[in-house]
Amino acid sequence: MSTDVSSDQTPSPPVNTLHTIRSLAATQFGGDADAIDVDVPVNQLGIDSLGLLEFLFELEDKFAVPIPPESLHGVPTLREVAAVVDGLLDARAQQPT
Repeated sequence: MSTDVSSDQTPSPPVNTLHTIRSLAATQFGGDADAIDVDVPVNQLGIDSLGLLEFLFELEDKFAVPIPPESLHGVPTLREVAAVVDGLLDARAQQPT
């Protein structure tokens, strides 16, 4: 007799990507996460292009998805970065296992 264990598993809660990214930014660049405005360009947060690249690597590690640097072309806000990460996470979830 076979048992379907997949129906017994509780799905993981959704990740609050923006909150996580804001917290990572505060840790990496200093400051209070709640004080970081997620709607201003990252260069106004004191993050230069090298810092953004290092932050990108941190995000890849945290969310376990490859983030193409060109997806963050221009001067994104943290909200835009979160939208990119959410899109990559959604695409990964849609892939057959």
